[in-house]
Amino acid sequence: MKKIYAGLLVLLLAFGQWANASELTGAWELEYAIYKNQKGEVVGEIKDKATLSRKVLSDNHFTFITWDKTGKFVVAGSGTYTLKGESYKETVDATSEARLMGKTYDFNCTFKDGVWIHKGMEDGVLIEEHWRRVR
Repeated sequence: MKKIYAGLLVLLLAFGQWANASELTGAWELEYAIYKNQKGEVVGEIKDKATLSRKVLSDNHFTFITWDKTGKFVVAGSGTYTLKGESYKETVDATSEARLMGKTYDFNCTFKDGVWIHKGMEDGVLIEEHWRRVR
């Protein structure tokens, strides 16, 4: 019985930083993103603030807006999300881009050096995004 409790404690500690969605609550800015096809070839990359994006999360809702470096609007959307361990899922229920409506994105996420990193597939493209909390 002690081994079971010890094992549960280890699991809780291992996933403790992601056990609660409120850990993500707040504003985040996209720092870097890379997109690769099924062959591993880079099909898109965001760096050096060429494209700007901000995401705001409450306990179970998100909103994002993206614009280019001239300030021109690119896309916006919002919806709900869930966080279970390292599994982060977003479902879009409002967007400026019809192709995103109703989509659910399933990401594996980690947190490293103040950066929230999530990775997942969309239409055969591996998405990897790095978000930094806005202070």
